[in-house]
Amino acid sequence: MDVELFRFEDETALARLSRAVEERLIEHGGRHRPVVFACVGTDRSTGDALGPLVGERLRRLGCGEDQVIGTLESPLHALNLDERLGPALDDGSDRLVVAVDAALGPLDRVGGVSLHGRGLRPGQGVGKDLPEVGELSLTATVNVQAGALDVQVLQSTRLWLVQGLAELIGSASWWALTNLDRAEARAPAVSAA
Repeated sequence: MDVELFRFEDETALARLSRAVEERLIEHGGRHRPVVFACVGTDRSTGDALGPLVGERLRRLGCGEDQVIGTLESPLHALNLDERLGPALDDGSDRLVVAVDAALGPLDRVGGVSLHGRGLRPGQGVGKDLPEVGELSLTATVNVQAGALDVQVLQSTRLWLVQGLAELIGSASWWALTNLDRAEARAPAVSAA
């Protein structure tokens, strides 16, 4: 399954999303590769602040600077995408990048978090042509798609919803990383014979 959907108001969403993220990280070699979250967005638009808010949550929960690119203080957005991601990906460490971004969509998807088994193209919903980011991605539908008015819709999105979705994604991702680290610590050492 390429996309899994988790509803913000579902009380089991945190546990289910955490487990799903952990499973996807394992499938993509996350036990043996450094994981980095590319949290795309800007704090200058309420709806588009999802990524930086997720980055803030991950940092506050204990993820290191090398695990999170994009926070409220230092956002990752269209104007600095190459500049910020390039050095992190070109350091020879074969990082597993999980992209995080806000999305617009149909009304029945607003408040939903989607986990994709592929990267994402940031800004696609508002007509930007940017390179794909990540091997996995998490998107949250923060408001309805309105065609020519998408930028205004993002700017007038309720912060309450964006904050709640960011808490869900950040907390679930942190738990997934924590469980991944625990599993790695419990795994028996493989000897080279």
